[in-house]
Amino acid sequence: MRLTRPFQFLPDLQMPLRDALRGVSNLSEATEEALEPALRLLPEPLRSGFHDALKSVEGAGKRLLNAPIDLTDLTEAQRAFTGQTRSPEAARACAKVICHAWEHLQGARPGHRDLISETILAGQLQALDPAPGASEAANAARVIGQILSSSAIGRMPGFVATVTDAEKQDAELALIAIAVWLLSDRAARMDEEEGLLDLSVALVRALSDEAPAPGGSPEALTRFLENASAHL
Repeated sequence: MRLTRPFQFLPDLQMPLRDALRGVSNLSEATEEALEPALRLLPEPLRSGFHDALKSVEGAGKRLLNAPIDLTDLTEAQRAFTGQTRSPEAARACAKVICHAWEHLQGARPGHRDLISETILAGQLQALDPAPGASEAANAARVIGQILSSSAIGRMPGFVATVTDAEKQDAELALIAIAVWLLSDRAARMDEEEGLLDLSVALVRALSDEAPAPGGSPEALTRFLENASAHL
């Protein structure tokens, strides 16, 4: 069942609220790590209470931020990501799916804390028109480049920030893996889709030495996406 906004004149706040919760969740995790030396100096009742409070905030954020997706969302996301449509509805579905996949990858790599903004992503996807006559993989390569050149990903999405080479490569490989997943044939069930996403990540990481940088040759990235999604 899909919910519609009861008052059409009000803005859609779901994406900004999920972005805010992503920040709350990651901030509490980072704060706990940063304050660990000081926490050791606190008496035990206070130390445990502070730790429990941080975990409560982090847990609430993680439970609420990841909007559930279904096969319809995935189909719409695939169409938007590959340039078959640029409708606002498809762009929003695509942004939601990308964020869902990003959070899934974050869960598999706890040390990785780059945030992703669903709101900025949706705007970027709507603004990028498909290239006339381009293949689905070529349009996907353009979307990856557009996302990486925006401020959608980072410690503070929406702000230009300096990133290390390792962080940049990590974000590139994650987006490539998500692109390979969206370019592949859709599965019949959501649990199978989650398995396909995991396989895509494993495949892209295994081929990471061959994966071209999105800022380099678009043609090389297009070929890589075509070959990897065919293998998947």
